[in-house]
Amino acid sequence: MADSREARFQQDIVDALSASGWLVGTSSDYDRRNALYPEDVIAYFREAHPDQWERFCRHHGQEPESSLIRAVTRELGKRGTLDVLRHGFKVPGARIQLCSFKPDHGMNEEALQRYRANRLRVVPEVSYSPHYRDGDYNPRLDLVLFVNGIPTATLELKSEFKQSVEQAKRQYRRDRPVKDPVTRNPEPLLTFKRALWCTSPSARTKWR
Repeated sequence: MADSREARFQQDIVDALSASGWLVGTSSDYDRRNALYPEDVIAYFREAHPDQWERFCRHHGQEPESSLIRAVTRELGKRGTLDVLRHGFKVPGARIQLCSFKPDHGMNEEALQRYRANRLRVVPEVSYSPHYRDGDYNPRLDLVLFVNGIPTATLELKSEFKQSVEQAKRQYRRDRPVKDPVTRNPEPLLTFKRALWCTSPSARTKWR
């Protein structure tokens, strides 16, 4: 069981993000195999780019949501999170944009609406491995931060009353393997160019 101070620190971060407009998710809604929060990928694209969503649906009429998740997963694997968030990608019949950056001014209402459609989400206690084995292998991360369903940061929290930041760093290296130790299959969330930032803040860190 996590130290009570660490748990309080975790909840403080979640509460602060929630108060700033972040959504709070659950590990059970996280897609381990594709390393996505599918609800937000779909909801953002439908709201921010309804015309492109309609075009996409015409080419993937039977299961457009599943087709979108497969397309996003494929592009993330080829190009990485940063490139996909910045530039999007094309598929037959549509262009997929997965992030809207703040406009330089407020004169373009359509651009502002796309920006407001961004979905930021924090998910605590994420069991992230699709290769988990009950009672044997089920690594988890204290917090994962998502932009429109795409993980951008993972956090391992420590209370410096009992554990140091250096211990958290060692835990990342030893207990959060980028491959399943038995099968050597990669962990999608921790593969190169996926989550952009991995950090180990302590309870003494000033959280903003």
